[in-house]
Amino acid sequence: MTLTRRGLLAASLLGPAAAFAQAGDYPNRPLRIIVPTPPGGPFDRLIRPIAQDMAATLKQPIVIDNRPSAGNIVGTQAGAAAAPDGYTLTMTGMVNTITAGLHDKLPYDIVNDFVHISAIGEGAQWLVTRSDSGITSVADLVARAKAEPGKISFASSGAGSTAHLLLELLQRAAGISIIHVPYKGGAPALNDTLAGVVNLAAIPQNAAQQHVVSGKLRALAISARERSPAAPQVPTLLELGYPQMAVTTWVGLSAPKGTPPEAVRRIHAALQASLAKPEIADPHIAEGLVLMKTTPEQYAALVRSDTERWGQLVRSLNLKAN
Repeated sequence: MTLTRRGLLAASLLGPAAAFAQAGDYPNRPLRIIVPTPPGGPFDRLIRPIAQDMAATLKQPIVIDNRPSAGNIVGTQAGAAAAPDGYTLTMTGMVNTITAGLHDKLPYDIVNDFVHISAIGEGAQWLVTRSDSGITSVADLVARAKAEPGKISFASSGAGSTAHLLLELLQRAAGISIIHVPYKGGAPALNDTLAGVVNLAAIPQNAAQQHVVSGKLRALAISARERSPAAPQVPTLLELGYPQMAVTTWVGLSAPKGTPPEAVRRIHAALQASLAKPEIADPHIAEGLVLMKTTPEQYAALVRSDTERWGQLVRSLNLKAN
């Protein structure tokens, strides 16, 4: 057997990590980021400028590959099944941890089938009501719900959505009962809240802020750990005595399980460098996104803990997507 054939056999036996180590010049070809949502959506708008900046750092193009589907399943499955060579990354997020509880069987394990590289950012929900609804605070909401159980309603973008689960947590924490009205998306849920068809909604800052500023909606509270600079007068649910309701919708970047550690290190470093640049960070901060700078270990722990947290709540509500 020739030396060359021995080397090829050794590489095939040792797998992608060995081939990667022999290359020594990672990355030496374009990378791909799978975005499990449509072009132009929140995930897509977030990652494109970051990917462009990372590409300059890594000195290789980064292609965005949109794979939309309900629950982000299609794109996440493609990411988990990709070759673990450091050239395919996937946007992952809190949606994946909720989806894990909604489905009996998924073609991937969000906790164990990925190397979770870093969180990117998180956004809180604003609990809003129409300004003339008569509900002036969370305390007022709770008092009215207790006095008239089952008469106050809230909108969400669907069963198992962040807004739905957040309001389920509020009902449990406050000992109240309010009616869930699920919609097929955030836009119709917001429209019916503005129209007064439903009493409440929990929506992201970028959807709520303009209507709060115009006076059409009143913000009762936000689900962040700290008050928003965009509405410093609005209390957090945490400070109102609901610590279990410090809930944010977060996203991050992951790679298939088995991706070489050096590739993870290089990608992580490039991502952190991008997030530190004001021209990257400021537009997202203005929309209510708080940038997150985590180690791979911290991001993996977040994915694991939220998968457990939302799984328990979803099971207790007997919610199923399949």
